[in-house]
Amino acid sequence: MNRGEVPGLGGAGTVLNGRRTGHGGETGGKPAGTRASHGLSARELEVMSLIAGGHTNGEIAAHLFLAEKTVKNHVRRIYSKLGVDSRPEAIAHWLATRAPARR
Repeated sequence: MNRGEVPGLGGAGTVLNGRRTGHGGETGGKPAGTRASHGLSARELEVMSLIAGGHTNGEIAAHLFLAEKTVKNHVRRIYSKLGVDSRPEAIAHWLATRAPARR
């Protein structure tokens, strides 16, 4: 099975525990490459998108087929790259910089 066949990893987003996720290379309907990535890897972008969606490390691990320890390592690197110390700070920073430009 390749990425295109795994539910939720084809780029359209999925519903995980009743919440819609918009990962898989897209954030807010725009391709990830069209917005600042803060130096995050593709996997870190996926993890951060799920964090911003309110998912726990355990939910993220299950959804991305990773060990929870691996997710914790991604989260630690994300915090470092974003210059934050907590999940709420990371989410606030992410949402503020990912918000579409107002006209």
